[in-house]
Amino acid sequence: MSRILMTSLFIFSGIILKAQLLPFNPALKPFYHGVASGDPLEDRVIIWTRVTPDRDTSITGTYIVATDAVLNNIVKTGTFSTDSSRDYTVKVDVTGLQSNMTYYYAFLALDKRSSIGRTRTTPSVSSDNLTAVLKFAVMSCANYEAGYFNAYGRVADRNDLNAVIHLGDYYYEYSKGSHRNSKLKDPNRNYIPTHETVTKADYRLRHSLYRLDKDLQRLHQQHPIIAIWDDHEIANNAYETGSKREPNNESDWNVRKKGAKDAYFEWMPVREKTENPDFYRAFSYGKLMDLFMLDTRLEGRQRQPANFDSPDDSLNQRRIISAAQYNWLTNSLKNSKARWKVVGSQVIFSNINLGFAALFPRSRANIRIFQNVFLDTWQGYLLQRNSILDSIQKNKVNNVVVISGDSHNSWSFDLNKMPVLYPFANLKPAYLPQLNPYNPATGNGYNPETGEGSQGVEFSAPSISSKSFTEILTPSMVAHWEAKSNAVHPHIKGNPNYNPHMKFVNLNDHGYFILDVRADSIQSDYYYVPTITAVTDVEKWGKGLSSRNNSNKITTAATRQPALAKDIQDIPAPSARVVSAINVIDTSIVLALYPHPITGTMDIQYDLIHNTDIHISFVNLAGKTVKSIAQMLNQRAGIYSIAPVETSDLSRGIYILRIQTSESVIVRKIEIQ
Repeated sequence: MSRILMTSLFIFSGIILKAQLLPFNPALKPFYHGVASGDPLEDRVIIWTRVTPDRDTSITGTYIVATDAVLNNIVKTGTFSTDSSRDYTVKVDVTGLQSNMTYYYAFLALDKRSSIGRTRTTPSVSSDNLTAVLKFAVMSCANYEAGYFNAYGRVADRNDLNAVIHLGDYYYEYSKGSHRNSKLKDPNRNYIPTHETVTKADYRLRHSLYRLDKDLQRLHQQHPIIAIWDDHEIANNAYETGSKREPNNESDWNVRKKGAKDAYFEWMPVREKTENPDFYRAFSYGKLMDLFMLDTRLEGRQRQPANFDSPDDSLNQRRIISAAQYNWLTNSLKNSKARWKVVGSQVIFSNINLGFAALFPRSRANIRIFQNVFLDTWQGYLLQRNSILDSIQKNKVNNVVVISGDSHNSWSFDLNKMPVLYPFANLKPAYLPQLNPYNPATGNGYNPETGEGSQGVEFSAPSISSKSFTEILTPSMVAHWEAKSNAVHPHIKGNPNYNPHMKFVNLNDHGYFILDVRADSIQSDYYYVPTITAVTDVEKWGKGLSSRNNSNKITTAATRQPALAKDIQDIPAPSARVVSAINVIDTSIVLALYPHPITGTMDIQYDLIHNTDIHISFVNLAGKTVKSIAQMLNQRAGIYSIAPVETSDLSRGIYILRIQTSESVIVRKIEIQ
């Protein structure tokens, strides 16, 4: 993506900005920020874009929705208008669509047509789809100055997803350089505005910067997103009436919070509920899955406790969600008819006794340094958290799955109120875990060997680029913490385990997980990118954690769940480009490969803008053609797929995929494992 110094005037937040350094791609004018879709329902979906004018003026345009990737079979069209009052963003709730259907869409304005986006509606609420497979990419925490959004690019490459679930910290409010990754050498990847975002204009401009990122644009172009904010969309460790930086300054805080929320609703493809401004909401995927997205940040959350050993009590119960949201969640879980009940929580739901496990617990002050890190999670609001688990147990709700973000690291847990009795200072001996064996008469306690007492499971996502423990601590310290987090403690009598409910931890890697949902099981497949300080198209499968129907516990999966069969994958949206709304001409060919690196077979998809000869082959590093894949004369313009391409006859190593057309040659380095 080109980075240009704007010499003409661009309009942001109703303010004319001149000579502002932003990573605009001039080829995308005026749709510099691409397209996006989100909040899919069975008969509707939000589609989004921004039309950036050269001068402050009102803009009218048209949107198109079709069932094919080149917009020939148009099923919906309409008009829109926008101006500086909405920061020139466009958001349309397209209704009258068919359930469980893939659609393609675009916008026309100022004599140009935007890139084409791809989206998908949900199955009908009554759909008996227990034989189906649902797939979601789950992610959170993208710090622009911490590194490249390589994981977004790998999710954009996939064609078998129902939606992307983003659990918050979509962007960060930080000032330039305050939380920068020292290993990131790109001098141009800097925050704009350079100061911490405080005003509505600041938040709008920060959204704009993020949406110019190439990988994030591709993610939005290819998949609908179901998103919820966390704290950094406003300020670090935010709660209802303040934040870590601005505690209890309600007047200024409410102005800041309103500006951040207004900008979020302008720039994100989420549905605005005029009849109920609260942001928690539900999505049905037929009889197979219900998704409940919580707002654990701005709707009802009280200030976090000061220390891990100043817990809630019956007279002073802190809340992380309001009573209304609590009742909505517990009633929704109780009344859900879906096989799987998935709860999207911005922050981790389970207890983490990591400081205790990693250190020899000698002093309260020493333990507080590490345990207090987790007080912004449900661990700081134990009584309300435990009350939800009591409701699940009382109503015999099976197959509850919490998906969470915020921590920047990967975790998986069995859900239990007290897998060990929480090590408060008043327990004797001080700081030592107390066993809490499963009691079959009451259903309380936890048996880590059998999973008895678990009320469900939790999968927590790593960060896209925000600092993991590895980027905060030394590698040896991280290795020590990982090893001790779910292991017996050799220096304490009885060799206790502080976290018997923790089934997986990775404190190093950045990426996302795929939530694979089937009638008999639900599985979290963790995928990691090898670096965030350089651009890469490589990812690796790290771990698979599964829960069988009605087991309410985690088991380790031997392999990742495969991508969906090619005949039920979606055709990708064509490459991001803006064209004349009247005369659509482009000479490019666009290539997409999946997966990468390659293990056995691969899919090749390409987009021809005009008729051309084409020859696709593998070439080794010596320049010799080792495998011819396709050779066609005068292939017609369109989107094509070659799958599966067998690579088992090639040795492991690095190759060049070579695509020669009548006008040019495109090469892509690939790795066969």
